[in-house]
Amino acid sequence: MISYHPDSRYLTDFATANLPLAEAVCVSAHLEFCGKCRAHVQQLTDVGGHMFARLQPEAVSEDSFAALMARVSAGAQEQAPVVTVQTPREELDETTQSHVFLPRAVRRLVSGSLDKLRWVQLGKALRVAPLQVSDESRDTAIYDIRAGGRMPEHEHRGEEITVLLQGSFSDADGSYSRGDFVVRHAGESHQPTATMDKDCICLVCLERPVRPRGLLYRLLEPLVNYRLQRLNRSVA
Repeated sequence: MISYHPDSRYLTDFATANLPLAEAVCVSAHLEFCGKCRAHVQQLTDVGGHMFARLQPEAVSEDSFAALMARVSAGAQEQAPVVTVQTPREELDETTQSHVFLPRAVRRLVSGSLDKLRWVQLGKALRVAPLQVSDESRDTAIYDIRAGGRMPEHEHRGEEITVLLQGSFSDADGSYSRGDFVVRHAGESHQPTATMDKDCICLVCLERPVRPRGLLYRLLEPLVNYRLQRLNRSVA
């Protein structure tokens, strides 16, 4: 059962197409797991359509339509495809030998399956595959925590959104499972630990890189960030 959901700000901005793309991908992924939030977004969309229909028409110049279409065409060339929602579908991923549900927005970013990604191994328990999203304000990636593995304890320098695609993990604040939408804010710290039954695979969107707590990991942080930055450039 899904216990963690996007708050009203995320859902409202998503419904009105005002959410930055990296965050919209995360909300879209959650919506494919969560019927409750899908219904909420549909209600917001219906309300917006009703309000729009009540607006009074205004006179426009003769060339306004041509100017609008020119702006639409220019925007379509600069922006990534619109994030949409579809009904869940499962796929057998060769990297984990288990059924991994990939939401449509994620499938687009990973070219269909996780085995096509370029992974960076960060210790024994964690590997990360950066995703190319046209949103320079956030770093987006797939995290794979080995079954029973524990991530290094770390503090967040900015907002982090995590959507669980497979498996589950826990920290001092609770337990999180498939479909959960988990938000961490600057100054919060934790140490996620995957359950023993299967790998925990997550979609993660970071506003700023995390700060490791352990001395060894803090010493290795520049090297880790360098490897991820190189991989991000090669993916782009």
